[in-house]
Amino acid sequence: MSREYAMSRVRDALEKSDGNHLKAQRLLLQWLEKDQSLLFGLVAPHLQSIISHAVNHAEGGAAAAAEKKAPPPKEIDASKQDEFGTALLKSLQGGRSEGFGFGQPQGNVGKPGTTSQQHIDTMRALAGAGKSGGSSKEKKKT
Repeated sequence: MSREYAMSRVRDALEKSDGNHLKAQRLLLQWLEKDQSLLFGLVAPHLQSIISHAVNHAEGGAAAAAEKKAPPPKEIDASKQDEFGTALLKSLQGGRSEGFGFGQPQGNVGKPGTTSQQHIDTMRALAGAGKSGGSSKEKKKT
């Protein structure tokens, strides 16, 4: 019953505030001070989470505050890292390893508007492979 009552009061608040959510929230807060059943109806679905949070907060206390302080970062010894890790770090930092950096193309890049013979041959092979199977339109004509 209290859940239905709470939701009807929320709808009332929205109607009285002409659909303005902020005004409806303020109106509900005013009503909560006087209406315990409205408070319980709104809070009941969330009680388990509220209780869990309160228990965790009380249990942690000073120990949780001490744990939150992160230890200072450790120095990384580059001699212990493998080659891949070192190359990756250098490329991410903007350094170049083996002639190219992170986000940079490998090898030679042609001028804009030019196409390599290997690319042309590949495209012709792909186009030829599509023609040999025949399309569904060609099959219907015959």
